[in-house]
Amino acid sequence: MERDEVYAAAVEASLEERSSYASAAAYSYFRGANVDDPRYDRAMRLLALNSERLGLSYAASLWYLEIARARRDVALVAEAVLGLERVVATYPYDRSTLVNGFIATAEITGLPPRQQAFVAYHQGLDSVLRGLDDWADARFSEIPSGSPYALRARYVQLMRLVSSYDLDEAVVEIEGLLEEDGVPEDLRLDAQRTLARVDFERARWDDALERYETLRQSAPDDPSLLLEMAWTHYYRGEYQRALGLLLALDAPSYGGLIAPERYLLEALSLQKLCQFEPAQRAAVRLRIRHGNAIDDLYAGVPLRESAALRNAARQRNEGQDVARYRARLVRERVMIDEMEGQLGKELADGLRAIYDQGLAEAERREDAELERVMVSVGDDLLGAEEGVRLILHELGVSLLRGRRNDPGEPERILTTDRFDPQNEVQYLFEGEFWTDELDDIVVRVEDRCID
Repeated sequence: MERDEVYAAAVEASLEERSSYASAAAYSYFRGANVDDPRYDRAMRLLALNSERLGLSYAASLWYLEIARARRDVALVAEAVLGLERVVATYPYDRSTLVNGFIATAEITGLPPRQQAFVAYHQGLDSVLRGLDDWADARFSEIPSGSPYALRARYVQLMRLVSSYDLDEAVVEIEGLLEEDGVPEDLRLDAQRTLARVDFERARWDDALERYETLRQSAPDDPSLLLEMAWTHYYRGEYQRALGLLLALDAPSYGGLIAPERYLLEALSLQKLCQFEPAQRAAVRLRIRHGNAIDDLYAGVPLRESAALRNAARQRNEGQDVARYRARLVRERVMIDEMEGQLGKELADGLRAIYDQGLAEAERREDAELERVMVSVGDDLLGAEEGVRLILHELGVSLLRGRRNDPGEPERILTTDRFDPQNEVQYLFEGEFWTDELDDIVVRVEDRCID
């Protein structure tokens, strides 16, 4: 088949959304072309569009990026940027290359309003992260008021009020943002959480808990919310409720939360109830859970050589974007092998080469990010270990003080707000958790403190 016929077949197949054939034909044409060929970027566009349709987001993003970055065919730049926007919004993606390496830093002009807003938002956000607030404001001002990125830009700017401790104004402005139409759900959750944290910072425990309860309805699977709520109940003086939320964190579904402070909070709550022996046991649970990692830190084991610390870091939410991106590459690499019969050997081999190189770089970045997270986890563990030592000392002193006679064994009654207090229901846990009840658990532990 002549080259013109190959290109025409690729266009026709793409219009009919026969993406495997369109990709194979476009790649065949592309392989025989060079940058001086007027169809070079158009063939690349066919490759990007149909790879995206096939779920090969990484390959699609690289081809969209090349079209937008090279600007050889100006008419295709806006479509390429729109393709990048779809990839960023839909898949785990290579942030370092797509956003940091191009979208946030390149001079891209002449785009339609939607794509220009996408670029302006990411360039403004990048400037904020670099501490260039004036430049960020200039970029954010380019975003049309009706754009979905306008509210995101406004929220980023409002966070300056929080960081500068203008909390009253921050609350008013963020609540105003939440009243706007069309607030994206992820942005709404971030804003609500910020308001809850501001109320916590201002010691407005009732307001903070009300906001957290509302937030839990939309984010029921976020264990860090339970921890924040537990701290709020603790400062509110509701130690049994705080213990209930901490007990919920032991559920297997929340096993990924790495928060050494939760053991301190458990010990502190029991200490407030003068339950000194249980408080001691709670404090040393930090060692039970993370003792190997703490020992490696004290021994000066290099981060890269500490398997225990690496395992703890892998469970941290920080760095999960890089891990998800690498996992996506692995999945798409498998998809290429599965679709080889449809794609043809030439295209499949070309894609495998692209993905093998991408995976090697993704693994390098994941290792670098994991090392950064290991530093953060190590700092948290050492801080918690210091807190544990302090509280164990205080508990040792407290044991010498008077308390009620004949305390007996601590009560281990778990009840929920859904039950009549006159008819409490007791549960004996043997490793299982009823996750629909976790938010309501209260640990009925006797307050043994002397009045």
